[in-house]
Amino acid sequence: MTTLHFNYKDIFRAGRLGFSAKKIWISFLGLLIAFIGYGILSYIAYLSGGVEFGEVWDTFRLVPTYPSGLPWFSWIIWVVALIWWICVALISGVAVSKITYEQLKGDEFYEIKEALKFALKHSKSVILAPVVLILFVIALLVMGIILALITWVPYFGQLFLAVMAVPAFAVSLFILYLAVVAVVCLIIGPSIVGETGNDTFDTLFESFSVINDQPWRFIGYEILLKIVIVIGVVILGFFAAKAIFLGHTVLGIVVPVDKLDNIFTNAAYYVKITVPPICPEWWNNFVTGYLDWIGMPNILFPPDYMTAYESWSGAISSFIMGITYYLIILFVVSLGAAIYWAGNTLIFTVLVKKKDDKNLLEIKEETFEEPEAAVSEPKPEPEKKEEKQTKKTRKKETEKKSEPETEN
Repeated sequence: MTTLHFNYKDIFRAGRLGFSAKKIWISFLGLLIAFIGYGILSYIAYLSGGVEFGEVWDTFRLVPTYPSGLPWFSWIIWVVALIWWICVALISGVAVSKITYEQLKGDEFYEIKEALKFALKHSKSVILAPVVLILFVIALLVMGIILALITWVPYFGQLFLAVMAVPAFAVSLFILYLAVVAVVCLIIGPSIVGETGNDTFDTLFESFSVINDQPWRFIGYEILLKIVIVIGVVILGFFAAKAIFLGHTVLGIVVPVDKLDNIFTNAAYYVKITVPPICPEWWNNFVTGYLDWIGMPNILFPPDYMTAYESWSGAISSFIMGITYYLIILFVVSLGAAIYWAGNTLIFTVLVKKKDDKNLLEIKEETFEEPEAAVSEPKPEPEKKEEKQTKKTRKKETEKKSEPETEN
C-alpha cells in the first residue's frame, strides 16, 4: 500500500501515476470513441443548419466547435454530441480511477479488462449523479417561470411579486449552489465511483460533502493538478514533435526529399485543431506560442493541399499520415486525461481522510461466500442410506454363515 502525506504534496504524484501505459491506453480509447461520435454528430449539426460540407471542412477539419449562428435544432444535435463526449469521458475516468486506486492499495497488476468491466458496470452511477442535479435545476427554473405568470394578474400580480421576492432570491442562490455541485460531481464523480463503487445517491452525497466540508482544499488541489497536467502534456508534446522531425530526417536519408515533403505537407493539410472562441485570449496565445515553439504551427494553420506525388498512391499515403497525426495528438492528450483522473483519485482520497478521518486505501473489498452448512446439509442423507444398505448386507451374510451350522 502506498503511504500518502494526505495533503497537497500528494497531488504531485499525479504526474507519475498518470504516466502509465494502462491508464494512457484507456484514456486514448475513451478519447478516440468520444472523438468519433462527437465529430459525426457535430457535422450533422452544421449540415442540418444549411452549411455545406466543404465549408465545415475548411474551417474545422474533423472537430467542429459549437454551431454559432445556426438554428435551434442544430444546437440540440450539437448538445447531444457534447453529452456523448462527456459520458464517454466519465466512463473512461472511472476505469482510470479504479486502476489508480488498486495501484495505491498495492496491486500493480490490476488488469485493463477488469477496470473496463467495473467502469461499464457502474456507468449508471457516474452519469446519473450530475444528470439528477441538472434535472432538478431545470425543474426549479420551470417552476419559477410558471409562478412568474401570476404577475400578469392585475393588482394581485404586483403584490405577489413583492411578497415572493425574498423566497425567489433564496431559490436562485440554491440553483447556483446546485450548479456548482453538478460541476464538482462531473470533476470528481468518476474518482468517487472508481474508489468506492457507490451508487447514484452515494455519489451525490460525497459530492455535496466535498464542496461543503473541504471547498478550499478542493479548489486548491484542482489548481495544482491543472499545473501538473499542463507540465506533463507540454513535455510529452515537445518530445512527440521532435520524434516526428527525427523520423522525417531518418526517412530523408533514403526517400527523395520532394516525395517526402509532399507526403508530410499533404498529411498536415488534414490536421487542424481549432481553439473554441469561448476560450480566453491568454489561453489562445499560450497554445499558439507553444505550437510555434515546438515547430508545429500547422496544427492550427494547416498548409494548402499540393498535387499528390505519384498520383493516387501519394494521396492515400498522405491521408494515412494525416490520420497518424491525429492519433499522435490523441496520445499526447491522453496523458493529460490519465493525469487528470489519477490526480482526482488522489484528491478524493486526501479529502476523505481530512473530512471523515478515513483512509480509503485500508478498506478491503467484501467478499460474499456461500455458507458451508448450506452446502454440506444434503450430504448426510446418502450416507445414511449407504449405512442402512451395508447393515442389511451384513445381516444376510451372517444368516448364510449360520445356516449350515444349524443343519449339522
